[in-house]
Amino acid sequence: MLTHLDKKNQPTMVDVTDKKISLRMAQAETHIQLPPEMRPFFSGSDLVLKKGPVFQTAIIAGTMAVKKTYELIPFCHQIPVEGCKFHISMDDNLLVTISCRVKTTFKTGVEMEALHGASVAALTIYDMCKAISHEMIIKETKLTYKTGGKHTLLDRPTFGLVLTGGKSQRMGEPKALIDYKGKAHAAHIFDVLAKYCDQVFLSAQPNQWEGTELEALPSIKDQMENAGPLGGLLAAFEFNPEVNWLIVACDLIHFNEKTVEKLLANYNKDAIATCYKNQDGGFPEALCALYTPSAQAVFLDAFKSDIRCPVKVLKNTLTEMIDQEEGINLANVNTMSERQHAHS
Repeated sequence: MLTHLDKKNQPTMVDVTDKKISLRMAQAETHIQLPPEMRPFFSGSDLVLKKGPVFQTAIIAGTMAVKKTYELIPFCHQIPVEGCKFHISMDDNLLVTISCRVKTTFKTGVEMEALHGASVAALTIYDMCKAISHEMIIKETKLTYKTGGKHTLLDRPTFGLVLTGGKSQRMGEPKALIDYKGKAHAAHIFDVLAKYCDQVFLSAQPNQWEGTELEALPSIKDQMENAGPLGGLLAAFEFNPEVNWLIVACDLIHFNEKTVEKLLANYNKDAIATCYKNQDGGFPEALCALYTPSAQAVFLDAFKSDIRCPVKVLKNTLTEMIDQEEGINLANVNTMSERQHAHS
């Protein structure tokens, strides 16, 4: 069904009144092939002509285009643009790659804003370089990432994993089964992840949840002895090494949709992980993180070096760390007194 037609087949803007406000991100990419005549003008990380620095000017033009998308594309909503970031690079063959990432907190997405921004940036490069040569080709423009709303699009599938394999010795009862939200907390986290992930699993010891409400949920067996959460991560990476893994510990009692949405909206495909920064210590929160496939080799090396702490691993690798904000709370509960305090 075409959403820009009403019941009488008349053109109309989509009514988003009843849609949920959420953090949304879209990233678009386009390419422009420059001719050999442009090579002498390449200086540092930019092309410098009499008109000025080409890539810097393209970023300014692209940003202006993002903000004016609703004025040029019929039925696009006027969206509050809260973040707009460009990355422009050129390879040895003078192929320029332009990426435009746009963020908003709104009822509809910013795909068109990202596509529009990338396109105008490419046109600006063409305009600034045409005095040297018209032998330029603007190539494919495509949406590469999208988060928020009903659908998530990253560069590869995303699987979710709830870490439940711990023995909960300090708590005195299984943390995964504690009811904070009307069901076993591991099941609650599972349900939240299922809204965003292609598949979701529990990480558990063999037969750990037999006879409980978690028994029916799909699981990945953590067979490693005394490896802690690192064992669960490695089991997931081995189960499917080609996907992103969104890893969450079962004792994060305030875990919610907003926590996931901000991770996805700040996804960095070139990092080992996109994760939150601990508010007190500033270290990476390794057990609420989105891992890329490159994490597998890093964690395997750590395991072979007898490093069992995921935080230590992430401290020494390339991570995309983001700040927590209102509505996101990564406090975990490990003891009965902490549990009572959390509900006091």
